[in-house]
Amino acid sequence: MMSRTVHIARLLTALLFLAIGLITLWHSHELPFGSLRQLKPGFFPNVFGGLLTGLSVLMLIGLVRNRPHHTDGVGAQEADEPVHWKGLLSFIGIFVLFLAITYALGFVIAMFVALAASGFVLGLRGWRLAVLAIATTAAIWLIFDLWLGVSLPPGIWL
Repeated sequence: MMSRTVHIARLLTALLFLAIGLITLWHSHELPFGSLRQLKPGFFPNVFGGLLTGLSVLMLIGLVRNRPHHTDGVGAQEADEPVHWKGLLSFIGIFVLFLAITYALGFVIAMFVALAASGFVLGLRGWRLAVLAIATTAAIWLIFDLWLGVSLPPGIWL
C-alpha cells in the first residue's frame, strides 16, 4: 500500500502528463501525418501525444482504483514520505532553461544543456555525465534530423 504523499505525487504526475499529451495532440492536429514509409512532421507529435494521453489515463484509472484508505486510528498507518522540493524545483528550472535555450540557440544545444544539467542533479559526474549528454544528444540529432529528416528547431540566433 502506498502512502498518501506518494499517491498524491503520482496523481499529479499523471495529470501533468495527461495535460502535456493533450496539448501536444492539440498543437499537432493540423500537421501532415504521413505514413511509416514516408514520415511527415505530424507523425511523432501525434503518436507520442496519443501514447502519453492514453498511458496517463490508464495511470489515473489505476490510481483511482487503488487509492489509499484512511485508517482513522485503526491499525498502523504508513508514515508519509518526505517531499523533495529541491529536486522538483531543479527539474522545473531545467525545463524552463531547455525552453529558453531552444528558442534562442536551438534544440540540439538545449538538449545537450538539459541532459547535462539533469545528469548533474541526479549525481552523475565526470565521464559518465559527458557520455550521457554527448551520446544522447548525438543520437537524437542523428535519428531525427539526418535519418528521419525531421528538422529540429534551430533557434532564432542560429
